[in-house]
Amino acid sequence: MKRRRNILEQGDLLPVLLLLPSILVVFVVMFIPLLYGVFMSFYNYHMGSIDLKEDFISISNYVRLFKDKVFLKAVGNTLYFTAAAIAGDLILGTVIAVWLQSLTGRLKSILRPICTMPLLVSPIIIGLIWKYMFNINGGLIYWVLGLFGITSKQFPGLAGTSTAMLCAVIAHCWQVIPFVIVVLSSGLLSIPGEYYEAAEMDGAGFIQKFFHISLPGLIPVYMVILLFNGVDAIKVFDIIYALTGGGPNNSTMSLSLYAYKIGFDTFDMGYAMTISNASMILSFLVFGIIFIRYNAKAHKEGQQ
Repeated sequence: MKRRRNILEQGDLLPVLLLLPSILVVFVVMFIPLLYGVFMSFYNYHMGSIDLKEDFISISNYVRLFKDKVFLKAVGNTLYFTAAAIAGDLILGTVIAVWLQSLTGRLKSILRPICTMPLLVSPIIIGLIWKYMFNINGGLIYWVLGLFGITSKQFPGLAGTSTAMLCAVIAHCWQVIPFVIVVLSSGLLSIPGEYYEAAEMDGAGFIQKFFHISLPGLIPVYMVILLFNGVDAIKVFDIIYALTGGGPNNSTMSLSLYAYKIGFDTFDMGYAMTISNASMILSFLVFGIIFIRYNAKAHKEGQQ
């Protein structure tokens, strides 16, 4: 018994055994529902009972995706939303984080908690708040636009097929940018102050210090933000559901919202799971491969 215990302590088996309960929980909570969703996508499964022989339709649901105009529109909407949201998150988050970092004293300690307050609000509530703000009749946004002579005809907001998605992106950025600020602020604090002092001695200005010191030092942080915010944007549901419900004319229909509508409006659960699987594959193709390649490159550079 003592010899067996020494083998466990000296070998690689002990860490695996200690992690085994956590691995089992992850498998039960994540992978079993995932495998179930993939399995049911091969069936003509509506809410209720299912016949594993008669309801099996092979890859018909996946073929149906390429013929479904609403699905194809939802893919385009989701990619547009993701690209616009990430751009807004990174640009505005960087500007605010750098600005907060440059502040000193009491003002910094007051503004930093205020800037992170949207993190405490539910996405559904944020969607409802911005829905009222974008209300043509008396909404705050249109009151501000009216000061500049912009009317609802010039900017239809949530009622326009060309502007509704932009409104959703704005609401999403308002919710997510505080997270970007927190992460980037931590990244800025990790950059040694000696670099900035040396740059100042060489006569470098604010912009030069940012592009030659801050930005290179924040690349790993940006990759983390890109992964988390990108996947979060691709599976967006709450804000669009509260803002527009996918309208007008499916102009804001996202993949997650479309899967929800197919599943709970028509009860075609097999096709809804197929849409969800397509969304998962899209997330991996867009961000999974990028992150894997970045990790491989970083590992290769670390060995050199």
